Amino acid sequence: MRASRVALSVVVTLGLVWPAAAAPAAEPPPANPHASKSATLLYFNDAHDIRPVLTGGQDRGGVARLATVIDTVRDEQPNTRVVFGGDLAGGTLFGGLYKGFPMVEAFNDIGIDLANFGQHDFDFGVENARQLVAASEFPWISSNLVDTGGDPFGPGGAYREMRVGKIDVGFLGLTGAMETSSAGSEVRQLDTIASARAAVAAMQRKRRPDVVVAVTQMPLEDNRALLEQVPQIDAVLTEEQAEYDTIITDVGGTYVMAPEGNMGSMIRLDITRKAGRYTLTPSVLEVDDTVTPDPKLKRVEERYEAEIQENLSTPLAELRTPLLSDGVRARETNIGNFVSDAYRDYYGTDIGWMNGGGIRADATGAQLTKLDAYSIVPFANKVMKVEVTGAGIRQALEDGVAKVDTQGGGFPQVSGMTYTYSPTSPVGSRVGAITVGGAPLDPDRVYTVAVTNYVVNGGDDITGFADATVLVPEIEAPTDAEAVVRYASAQDTIDVGLEGRITVTD
Repeated sequence: MRASRVALSVVVTLGLVWPAAAAPAAEPPPANPHASKSATLLYFNDAHDIRPVLTGGQDRGGVARLATVIDTVRDEQPNTRVVFGGDLAGGTLFGGLYKGFPMVEAFNDIGIDLANFGQHDFDFGVENARQLVAASEFPWISSNLVDTGGDPFGPGGAYREMRVGKIDVGFLGLTGAMETSSAGSEVRQLDTIASARAAVAAMQRKRRPDVVVAVTQMPLEDNRALLEQVPQIDAVLTEEQAEYDTIITDVGGTYVMAPEGNMGSMIRLDITRKAGRYTLTPSVLEVDDTVTPDPKLKRVEERYEAEIQENLSTPLAELRTPLLSDGVRARETNIGNFVSDAYRDYYGTDIGWMNGGGIRADATGAQLTKLDAYSIVPFANKVMKVEVTGAGIRQALEDGVAKVDTQGGGFPQVSGMTYTYSPTSPVGSRVGAITVGGAPLDPDRVYTVAVTNYVVNGGDDITGFADATVLVPEIEAPTDAEAVVRYASAQDTIDVGLEGRITVTD
């Protein structure tokens, strides 16, 4: 049974436009007589680029607009705290170039009060994640990510209690899908429900908070299960469920709130107390081109934009055929052929291997530029050279196509080989005929493969490289974009088509 002390209401206007900040009033507004009985949480996540993002015909995000929205609410409601849900490092060109540090600097300037980890905060390894935490002037918490000693990852602890006005709010942080990060074995992902129970129990032993909020990086169904199993949680602030839509879901009287991707919106959660009861009211604040950007942070955005354009506008080759990423998680693509060819060419290996989920942009201009290369493969993974048996290759292919029905990121784009697979066959027996260099795969033969450290280390649950012999370790290897730049620079023109490398059967 849920405690009766918490009531819920909702004022949700999807597509609500948050106005630009008004000019400062000549006189300060009168003190809010109800301030001590109310508190406001502002929540956002998915902060991969410091600049506004122009996708899908929409102009969204940017730290300068985010600052304006936050400051506007703070002016209205002094009892406001800002929560960041995670994912500020990988997944985009900007993330690949700067690895999250400009975002932390901007958040320090804005004044973030609390952060939870997303799996993308580990895209550049555990040491990079630790450096991001160290650079932050706000605490990061995690209830279910632990280091090799079993302690919560980072110094922020497993939970955090915060006084917001006169309301005590307890926060716990949960992160899933760590197998899609580059954390490897240095960070363990514990069961989310058991971890949430432990965090709530610890908070209640210390000082029972008035309201408990879970900050999660999990899909909706996992959040549903969390609320069913841990009824002490009064609200869930979670990762984006849609790039262009804010989604607020009522799960048995408790709200699961997901803002847009790329900081396109914020959740505002107002908490009010009356007669010993707490009412939670969520609403949506758009962070789009209707918001007047903060001047100081706008200059920061412009500085990074100019730096990127200056450093990466160099043309590499004429692009005769657009390189398109549609289908990289399910079938052969010309961009997958191009990237895997670049890897194989770098070392002259038997096979080039690229996980489809690591390809993040198209190239459609008349020339392929450095900017294109770093946008296509933005994660700064290292292209290693390894030896693996034919049996290992087959297992890696099976792993890669196992999640094709859910668009799993491990789908193999390949060079120097061909394979067939049936998406309707049972997982583990989907792959059919395989050739390498035109000859049938020999399960006992050892093949050389150019493949990223992400895949070798088991990213996207690829296990076939677990016993591979490393010939060029990641510490000596080029980044994915560096390999692509070198390959493209050696071409006069790039004209890549489909060659029957991957055949989908039924």
